[in-house]
Amino acid sequence: MGVSMNVSKTKWARYFKKDNPISYGTALQLAHNPDLRVVIDNNNETGKWMYSISVVDPDEHCGFWMDSFETKKEALSLCKEMGWKVIR
Repeated sequence: MGVSMNVSKTKWARYFKKDNPISYGTALQLAHNPDLRVVIDNNNETGKWMYSISVVDPDEHCGFWMDSFETKKEALSLCKEMGWKVIR
């Protein structure tokens, strides 16, 4: 699919808007960046071990969570679907 798609129409965007409406605009702006780079980290910041997808960027959005999943495979799948470059 990649970033040429209408990001706001994706399943990811609809879920993000419902789950976190306050940060939705920021997430959408970041997701539209064709050069978006992310890292996938295993952490328990939510109280449960998850694989979080975080933005890597020199601006203020560094560390912004785009999503999280129970498995790394799921996280990688979303990154591929959205066209996000996984650097770690």
